[in-house]
Amino acid sequence: MSNNVEAILNQLRGVIVSGDADGVNVWLKDLTNESNQEAVNDAIRELGRIDVNLIVFLARFIAQNRGVSTTHPLLEDLLFEQVLASPDMLVEMLANSDDVQEIAYYIHCIESLALESATLGLETKLAAVSDEGLLISMLGAIAKIGYCHNPQNLADYLYASNRDIIAAAIGALGSIGSHEAVQLLSDRMGTDSDFDRLILDQFAEIQDQFCIEKLSETLASHITHVRNYGKAKLAEMGAKVIPVIIENLSSDDTDLVVHTLNVLGDIFDESAVKPIKNLLHNHPADANIRFAAYETLGRLPSQKIALALADGLNDKDDNVRLAASRAINNNYSRMLGVGVKNLLHSTVFDSENIIAAIVESESDNIFLDLLDEENVRDALFTYIREQAHSDVVKFFNVILAKNDRGDLLSFIQPKQQPEQKTKTLVYAIDDSRMILNIYRSALHKLGYEFKLFEFPETALKNIEQDAPEFVFTDLNMPLISGIDLTRKIREIYSADELPIVMVTTQSEDDSKDDALAAGVSEVIGKPFNADALKQAIERNYKPK
Repeated sequence: MSNNVEAILNQLRGVIVSGDADGVNVWLKDLTNESNQEAVNDAIRELGRIDVNLIVFLARFIAQNRGVSTTHPLLEDLLFEQVLASPDMLVEMLANSDDVQEIAYYIHCIESLALESATLGLETKLAAVSDEGLLISMLGAIAKIGYCHNPQNLADYLYASNRDIIAAAIGALGSIGSHEAVQLLSDRMGTDSDFDRLILDQFAEIQDQFCIEKLSETLASHITHVRNYGKAKLAEMGAKVIPVIIENLSSDDTDLVVHTLNVLGDIFDESAVKPIKNLLHNHPADANIRFAAYETLGRLPSQKIALALADGLNDKDDNVRLAASRAINNNYSRMLGVGVKNLLHSTVFDSENIIAAIVESESDNIFLDLLDEENVRDALFTYIREQAHSDVVKFFNVILAKNDRGDLLSFIQPKQQPEQKTKTLVYAIDDSRMILNIYRSALHKLGYEFKLFEFPETALKNIEQDAPEFVFTDLNMPLISGIDLTRKIREIYSADELPIVMVTTQSEDDSKDDALAAGVSEVIGKPFNADALKQAIERNYKPK
């Protein structure tokens, strides 16, 4: 150690023992300005042998000279050793200081060392601090530590005027993750979409039973963005949420049941099959539930689905029959094939409706299995030839060609139709491909020209480039809801220029009010048929 550094060190020992704060600062500054780094490091190690009061002087010095923690990292290491040995001294310094720089550094020390024992001091100091930067830092430190004595001490910051403070409070309570903290976050939801998503992210991160229940509750929310984001988070979490959310299937709330079925389909786990089958066995009266149940079963991986074929393919609702057909098709087996054939040969069931469902749902496995049943095959070909949209005809053309049945292609070719006058162009937007198939069938029968979109973003681009004369949109879609899409369209076209009808399973008045406020011309319910679409167009579209 150089003579100069040795002299500085001796002076430091004296002023620290005497409690001369100004003197300590002067000599620490002289020490850290020395060019001989090795000698300075030796001196810093020697400082560690001085009494415990060193922590007070050293913390204040580094707080006022933050650069020294970079140029002389051993100095901060020494302080951290002292703090770990006497954490109560740092908490006392935090409580007694009014200097913003000092407080900010003490918070940094607590956060860096994850001092759980200091959290009560942070909570107490929160109430005495008005500086917004310090508040954010303290909340960040609590988030890093993941603990506080009383989450209620953080509750007020969830409603601050500064959005950064709110975000920090959400992060702190989410990191704490106790039932009380989670409930405080849950109570905060419903007024700001960005914060709602941030809160739901916290629940999805915690992933305990209580948080999964909170996410499950979002499926019953009347707020579209909360419900859709909650659905997305549950789907991301996977099979672990199934035991919680299947309880929703016994609810009297139709919308809750439908949204739960949607999530179960997104999770794509076979454990959901049995509870959905049980739901169908109870013969739900609402067609939306039956449709959603069959649509979900069609998405799930299972070779053991023994569907109630008579209840599905013979359902009184067109949409449900299509969903049931697709579910059977996606899990097709010899046993299911025998069941379908029995239904078609029975005089009890309406074979024409079943044929229509098989074709419109593009159920290729069922179609191929029925080719050897002459009467059924003729009925299938007649429907495809005379009633199906050209896209459906093309689909079955490809199926026959791929399966070496090109000898049958001529039987499904429609007669050449005379060229028609320009038709009304209708756009239909829904994230369910099954619903889009239903739109295709209905709008084709009505004679409209149409384009179908699974993604709202794509629809919006097309609307900007090739404006339709009418739009049907779903309410509940990921990323861009039907309400958000309507708002974006209304930036380009007025209601008189482009009518928009929202088609939804939602029964809540709140959603309808929001849709109408966004610029929707009318809200109609699912399930729908061709006649319902025709009436909606006639009510809202005035040809120019």
